[in-house]
Amino acid sequence: MTLPAIDLRDVTLIRRTQQELHYDIKRTLLNLTRGLRRNVKRHTVIDSLNVRIAHGEKVGIIGPNGSGKSTLLKLIAGVLTPTEGVVEVEGSLAPLIEIGVGFDPELNLVDNILYYGVLLGHEEAVVRAHVESILEFAELVEIRDQPTKTLSSGMSARLGFAIATEFRPDILLLDEVLAVGDERFRRKCGARIERFWDAHSTIVLVSHDLAHIARTCERVVWLDEGKARFDGDASTAVKLYLDSVPESKSFRSGEDLIAMAAASENGELLIRARSAEPEAKIFLVQDGHRRKIGADEWYGWSGFSSYEVIMVDEAIIEQIPERKTDAEGAAEEDAVT
Repeated sequence: MTLPAIDLRDVTLIRRTQQELHYDIKRTLLNLTRGLRRNVKRHTVIDSLNVRIAHGEKVGIIGPNGSGKSTLLKLIAGVLTPTEGVVEVEGSLAPLIEIGVGFDPELNLVDNILYYGVLLGHEEAVVRAHVESILEFAELVEIRDQPTKTLSSGMSARLGFAIATEFRPDILLLDEVLAVGDERFRRKCGARIERFWDAHSTIVLVSHDLAHIARTCERVVWLDEGKARFDGDASTAVKLYLDSVPESKSFRSGEDLIAMAAASENGELLIRARSAEPEAKIFLVQDGHRRKIGADEWYGWSGFSSYEVIMVDEAIIEQIPERKTDAEGAAEEDAVT
């Protein structure tokens, strides 16, 4: 019998709330002398979860903020230990969760590459042989001997990403990792991750980009309050999730969307046709018009992130006048003349 790549059996994780955590010893002692005792408050983040992922599967994890998506990845990676249940992982693993966390700020870049690589389970000699390649991908060759504490957060994330993806793992855990560096470097990261998207790698992807999830994953687990609401076909999961999301605004016409865009800080609004189809249309609403934009273009458009896109019925979107592109406008003028 072939063992699964990832096996979670009856996994529960209970965390302390911030109200319970008192690090001020003086205040704690004072409360004790007054006879005050704080009741223990805990929150169940993951609740009796059972998920089995076979080798080579591509599985998306979706759900609202606070549903336990990132916590699930940390349980698989071994960063967190479950309160109850068992988590078993078969094969080498690269967790791209909090990239760059774990660097020693006093060590230089080369030493941290060795340190981080060994933490990921690689032999030191193997990591040492890849130091130059890692520095080149991260575009940090010229400052290789500087202490890591001198790096910006973006540089640190680039270095962590380069180390984690330099070696081909059996299992790759991804948590919105394409938000690394500027737009050029994000595309570079995306191209590197694409090489893992074959039959040999097991991938677990957490993302708010539902179109990307539906397009690239065979299976999706929809988490809600730490429980699996659905586990199955990707398109079905996305549709069920979208149908469950209550509308934050009541849009009765295209004019409502135009007004909302005009009232926003930058006069723009991103909207997406409310559909489970991977290629659902995405539009930018600006100056009373809509313009269709591509997935690569909108991902970094004006600082928008994927969860800021508003889902709207296509019939309402069509009520917004369409802005012609420069090429289309020129073609119409030529046809007239």
